[in-house]
Amino acid sequence: MHIERAHSWKKLGVQCLLLALPTIFFAFMVLLKLNANYVILQNQWIYQGVYFSLGILLSLIFYSWRFRFISTALVLALCYYLGYQLLKQVAVGEFDMFFFSVQYLIFVFIFSIGWLVGFGFSRWRFFTVVWVLFLLAIEIIIVSKITTVTAGAIALGFIPVLLYTFYIIYASELIRNLNEHQSSFRWYLTKRVSGFFGLIIVIFAIIFYTFRKDFTAIENAWKKVESHYNDEKSNSQRMTKVNRDGTLSNTGKMPLSGSLSKTKQLVFVAHLNNFFADGTTQNPLYFTADYYTRFDSTTQTFATDTTRPYNDLFNPDPSQISLFFTKTDSTAIKNSLATVNRKVVEADVYKVALSPHDYLAPSTAFSVQPIPVPYEYASQYTAAYHAKMWVSNLNSAYFVYNPAGNTMLEDFQKARYDVLRRDTGYNGIDSNFLAYYTRMPQGKSYQQIRDLADTITSSDTTTIDKMLAIRDYFLSKDEFGQPLFQYTDNPGEPGLPGANKLDYFLFTNRKGYCAYYAGATLFMLRALHIPSRIATGFLTVDRSSKNPGWYWFYEDQAHAWVQVFFKDYGWIDFDTTIPDVNTQQAPQPDGTPPLGSQKVAFVGDGTILKVDTIKKQVLLSISKILYKDKSFQTNQSPDIRLGVAFAKVFADTGTVKLTALEQGMHITAASYDEKLAHLGFQKAADTAVNILSRLPQPVSIDEIKIIKEEKTPPPSKDAVRSYLHGFNWLTILITLATIAIVLMILIILLPWLIWRFFNFRARKNLHYKQRAILYLLNQMGYPRDFHSPEDFAQQIDKRFGTNLSLFTKVYQKEKYSHTAPSQQEIDQAAATYKPFIKAVKAHIPWKKRVVLFLNFYHPLHFFIKNH
Repeated sequence: MHIERAHSWKKLGVQCLLLALPTIFFAFMVLLKLNANYVILQNQWIYQGVYFSLGILLSLIFYSWRFRFISTALVLALCYYLGYQLLKQVAVGEFDMFFFSVQYLIFVFIFSIGWLVGFGFSRWRFFTVVWVLFLLAIEIIIVSKITTVTAGAIALGFIPVLLYTFYIIYASELIRNLNEHQSSFRWYLTKRVSGFFGLIIVIFAIIFYTFRKDFTAIENAWKKVESHYNDEKSNSQRMTKVNRDGTLSNTGKMPLSGSLSKTKQLVFVAHLNNFFADGTTQNPLYFTADYYTRFDSTTQTFATDTTRPYNDLFNPDPSQISLFFTKTDSTAIKNSLATVNRKVVEADVYKVALSPHDYLAPSTAFSVQPIPVPYEYASQYTAAYHAKMWVSNLNSAYFVYNPAGNTMLEDFQKARYDVLRRDTGYNGIDSNFLAYYTRMPQGKSYQQIRDLADTITSSDTTTIDKMLAIRDYFLSKDEFGQPLFQYTDNPGEPGLPGANKLDYFLFTNRKGYCAYYAGATLFMLRALHIPSRIATGFLTVDRSSKNPGWYWFYEDQAHAWVQVFFKDYGWIDFDTTIPDVNTQQAPQPDGTPPLGSQKVAFVGDGTILKVDTIKKQVLLSISKILYKDKSFQTNQSPDIRLGVAFAKVFADTGTVKLTALEQGMHITAASYDEKLAHLGFQKAADTAVNILSRLPQPVSIDEIKIIKEEKTPPPSKDAVRSYLHGFNWLTILITLATIAIVLMILIILLPWLIWRFFNFRARKNLHYKQRAILYLLNQMGYPRDFHSPEDFAQQIDKRFGTNLSLFTKVYQKEKYSHTAPSQQEIDQAAATYKPFIKAVKAHIPWKKRVVLFLNFYHPLHFFIKNH
């Protein structure tokens, strides 16, 4: 079956050059912006740009034949389905399948867009109009996310897409009406495209210069309200913030917003070694990021207060701590004021989207030890640490869930309350502590909250019973038997601007998310003179029955709850947020935990003096070592040679190549070599220096952690997070323009470079000389096409006065005859090559040769016709 062509190779080449390449370039820019705003894309804009490029180029080539779109689209869909089925066979574990499925869907979506664009360019005349409208919509969405509007931001947001819009419409019509048989075809296109760009650049320059005052006016007007708007905007709130590197962190504040935005992104995975009294049933705990003890009644925002008394928050930066070395702060335990019913609990946290600088653990944490991610899980987790906490036996994440039917949990709840009922009050507690943690705003709205708290707890005498009465109030039902309060991510706003949102939540709307329940509970407790605070972090959901003790934390588990202070017992977690039915009915898939950690034999921390890439060795100036679980410091900075040929290198962002190691870099190197553990060792006498002197050098290293020492300046008062501030756009544009120019130059010079290659290879034998001769003649406008070798040679000899007939006769004899030519004949034929090249150059002026070598169609014709 013969399928006819819809476009010639010549027209296809023009479509690829004038339509596909500019579209690919623009697609890379758009994908770069989208990746900066949407975490699900995982900052893989280069790969996604390649997906789009493959889609549009393959589609242009494919639809240059007369294939029907619907039938081919069905075939493509079948290929997608088969690829997904293959992925299901390859993926191991639910988490792997979930992760790979997301990546595969991104590939399918972007490749399909590229395929559709290629089809539209090839076969649908009005497609360019639809396509540019789609791009304009995307650009509007991207620009709408800019929080700091400047004239430059407006220009960088819209000028590229407008320039592309006008160009692609013009170029598509130019190609559609192109007469590919006209003379000076290439010069015709060059003039039209160059003239268009020159005209458009002049027009845009005039417009921007004329209306620059208007752009500046918009910028100045926005700046006047920007700070106020950023602080009080109520359209949507997140419990986490997205950093410039795409990771997630605690926000540091919690405004009462009209809606809550949540995603299903996996943030971290943790193993918690905490059990109930039976010793086998896991007792999950909430993971705490910070405490909100300050309330701004003007903006109705809860926030952190670094000056809070008895600060028991342990908040280290794990990325700045050497691998396997421990940082401990016993002050956190002391400031917790907890001495009864406490124990040390340990947890391992493996980060996925959590910032490398963030530390989360159940309260009250006091120790952190960075640990390596097993190499087989390095693609899933970026960093890990081991945490120790001073945990109350009375704490449990099960408080928010109904334990009905589980006798052990019901008994635990009852026993918990019975213990706390023995609380003797707050006699002997620092008055400053009590005054700070019972402080609340004044005013009519807050007096209503005081009155409600008194009414709810009128029959209760102990702190725990008052707390339970508040909890039961949120779980109570109205006179119709319906829940009095409901959970929603979109509670709305009071009708009157500036109205008290907690007052609106408690007495009118009675709908809200965790911030509303925690905030209302806090003020009702403080109204009763009960010390309390809001804790933020992640609620723990015990979903994984096949991996007990392992918990998966997604962004939609970011949470706020209340901690109540009991004398001697310390801060105890209480969660009054009623269950979110939707979240309970749609749990996220949990995967395979990172198992298989090895016992470390030696760890050295210090500064790189030299990197030998040939021997795969590193000379390290040691500042401290870890040997047999004992840390040794040294002020002498001894040197040690490390063998790093098989070492896995990690940074804050995950695995990196060995070439990332540089002189002056701070690293921690770990070895699992069991032989190192059997050296002579006297605990009382040994020092870092004599331990290092007994190590066989180079020490075989298995893992290296790069410690990037950052000094982050405190943000200015008016600073806001802006998408544009995350990039040096001038550098990016110059880089992309340079790449485009270099690629364009290479494309233009490609025919000439091919000729130089053939001419160089012609030194070898007659075959390569024949290829060089035919290519040169083809490029000069004399293709052989359907002529016989003898006829073609005679025509060329007549045109240029050469001896190509002799060369062709000997070459044909060498290639096809059973009688090989003599060496004399071969030498005679070879001797005609250089005179032939000179004769061609002599008959064709150099200016014309330059123009002919710029013709990209000729080499396509040469290779397609198999000359």
